Amino acid sequence: CHAGDTFRGLGPNRANQSHRGSPMKTILKTLLLLLAMSMLPACNADDTRAVTMVGYNYTDRPIGIFSVNGVGGSNVFVNGGGASFSCCVDVTVGKPAKIEWVYHRTEKQYNADIPIADHAATVIVPTPEAPGADHLEVHFYPDNHVELALVKFPGKRRLPKIPEDN
Repeated sequence: CHAGDTFRGLGPNRANQSHRGSPMKTILKTLLLLLAMSMLPACNADDTRAVTMVGYNYTDRPIGIFSVNGVGGSNVFVNGGGASFSCCVDVTVGKPAKIEWVYHRTEKQYNADIPIADHAATVIVPTPEAPGADHLEVHFYPDNHVELALVKFPGKRRLPKIPEDN
């Protein structure tokens, strides 16, 4: 070979050019890629948390007992809620939770022979309203649907109180 010869089509003197830093860049890129890939499972990991439950009742029937994923909550009177806490149930954000409850009766409902009634619903656990949310609000509506909220601390009722007729 002579100094002016072409090396595999790179032109004169290209074969002698240095590529310093290139292997370091490749190693750095590889490490960054591996780091990013290792974080993927953490980003997609289930957000499962143990939470304290609190019920809110917007119906004209007292709730004798309710449960979330088989863990019992307290009773919730007509217009009741937000005051009685039950610990603890595991829930996963974005996954279904099974809610079960039993409607009991007021004295007037008992005298009218309205039966005690079991109900169940499956509700997707919502995204937490705040970081560190560790309370699960369970809201019972008159049409027998249930809504959940993951909150830092339980809040106020969502609906105004209904007239009680005992």
